[in-house]
Amino acid sequence: MPTAPFPPARSGGGLVFTSGLAAIDPATMTVSSIAFDDQAAEVFEQLDRALTAAGSTRDQVLKLDCYLSDRRWFPAWNAAFTEFFPTAAPARTTTVTTLPIDGLLIEIQAIAVAANQEDRS
Repeated sequence: MPTAPFPPARSGGGLVFTSGLAAIDPATMTVSSIAFDDQAAEVFEQLDRALTAAGSTRDQVLKLDCYLSDRRWFPAWNAAFTEFFPTAAPARTTTVTTLPIDGLLIEIQAIAVAANQEDRS
């Protein structure tokens, strides 16, 4: 099974930095869903897993960067973001750009405070 040549997250200096998280099937390296809402749900599930593994939680996210394949996804992105962060939403930036795999609609990366200040690099 192919895997990405980088970790889902690294931590240091009391912070957790995630890699780009996207709705990609690791077995085929293809998009796992064609619907935006499904892709958004998948990236947030990946974010929770990456943060937990690095000793953090979504409540500790300080900054979230989102990359959308098309600006028409912006309203759906706002709805997904609000659902995932119902209180204390992090600062965020949203950029519309070409994403690396055909059919990929969203990719995110985050910076969070590590609950445990130990480096997990």
